[in-house]
Amino acid sequence: MSLAARLLEWLLAPLLFLWLLSLGVTFLSARETVDAALDDRLNATLAVLADEWRAVGAPTYPPPQSPGSKTVVTATFPSAALLRVLSVGTEFPIRFVIADEGGRLLAGDEDMLPLLRQSAGEQIALNRVGTTPQAVGVNAVIDEEFVRVVRIRWRVGEALQTAAVAQSRAKQASLLRAVLLHEAIPQTVVLMIAVYLAWYGLNYVVRPMRMLRGHLDSRGMDDLRPLPTQLAPAELEPLVQSINGLMARLQSSMQAQKRFIANAAHQLRTPLAAVQAQSELMQSSDDVRRRDLALKQLLETSSRANRLANQLLSLARAESAATTSHTEAVSLNALCESVAHDVLPQALERNIDFEFERAATEQHVVGDATLLGEMVRNLLDNAFKYTPKGKSVSLSVLESPTRISVEDAGQGIDVIDYERVFAPFTRLTRYDEGGTHPIGGTGLGLAIVREVAAAHRAFVQIERSRWGGARFVVSFTEMIALPEQSVSKGAADLL
Repeated sequence: MSLAARLLEWLLAPLLFLWLLSLGVTFLSARETVDAALDDRLNATLAVLADEWRAVGAPTYPPPQSPGSKTVVTATFPSAALLRVLSVGTEFPIRFVIADEGGRLLAGDEDMLPLLRQSAGEQIALNRVGTTPQAVGVNAVIDEEFVRVVRIRWRVGEALQTAAVAQSRAKQASLLRAVLLHEAIPQTVVLMIAVYLAWYGLNYVVRPMRMLRGHLDSRGMDDLRPLPTQLAPAELEPLVQSINGLMARLQSSMQAQKRFIANAAHQLRTPLAAVQAQSELMQSSDDVRRRDLALKQLLETSSRANRLANQLLSLARAESAATTSHTEAVSLNALCESVAHDVLPQALERNIDFEFERAATEQHVVGDATLLGEMVRNLLDNAFKYTPKGKSVSLSVLESPTRISVEDAGQGIDVIDYERVFAPFTRLTRYDEGGTHPIGGTGLGLAIVREVAAAHRAFVQIERSRWGGARFVVSFTEMIALPEQSVSKGAADLL
């Protein structure tokens, strides 16, 4: 469901509620108005009836001869004029009744006598001569018909009499239907117009988002340019800026991947070409010595290619470590000690004095133990490679803050190269102890170190070591709080 449809659905319920509420208020107001109008007419009819009754009934009326008999007057009552007032202009004539204080019928409809009984706590107003009655009508039932009744008392001589006039509520119902229909049609039209205006307004509001969607749909798969902020309203501008930031990061990542693939292809092409050349030499040569030399070179080239492939896989894994690696609590003391034992044969082979120093207290970080071990292994491999025979390399776990330090007694790194050495496939020109052969390598070790550190929210610094060589320090910014466990501090001279 679209955003406009959702908002309209949310607005439709309150609008329908307000429409029904308005119809209800209109009905109550119309009923009150119709009741007031009917009461005014009944009061006016009652005034005419009272005046004529007093005029006609002014002589003394003898009491009825028997119960239920009507009083005989000297003049006709009601007069023809009063009858017209009672029945003119409606199919529901006005009925009346007049009774004495004892409840005996004096004139009118005998069936209306029960309407003269007042209920508990009710007071029927007394009408003075020459005044217009102002009684409030009530609803009642006569012969299974709902009627509107107005009652009042007056005096004729010394006698107190009660009169009532009534009219069918069918008249009221027809008036109510007419008024309600007259009001409901405009209100329904207003509701429909409001719904249409809300729909149009919502579509107008979401038009910039549709334009933004059309702009995105028209782009190619490699088009990661920032979205134009003018296409979005001010409320969506932060979202557009976040999307632009994401696109910038994606573009940077894609460019880095393209550069990585290009460099990897270039680096793999050389050993593969050498393998092919040496294989062809072995195939075409009959000289045993030349074939043995070619085989030796082929094995060395294959070993370099294998290491390059492994380094490329490590770098790719390190780059995606932030989202795909398994994290756990890692003890840096135990991790670095394990790596130190793994690289000990390499130190022995190069006759290097290798030292490992634990932290006084256990230092734990959250991360991937395999990647962290690969990071330390690459730092040590780099240190062994550039340290002359008989010199020293040190691996230390430090605290406050938590750090891993690897330092060597090699030629060191110039300050201007501190940042450059972390770029993939970058190698500084360094020669072996004889100064004739350059030190080989893939140029990926320190790139892997930086990627792994970044994936663990750590940073790598290069300093001058105590022996004048290079010192790499990996500082962790996020640790986990575990119970401190004292360990014996000591240095293990592994060689």
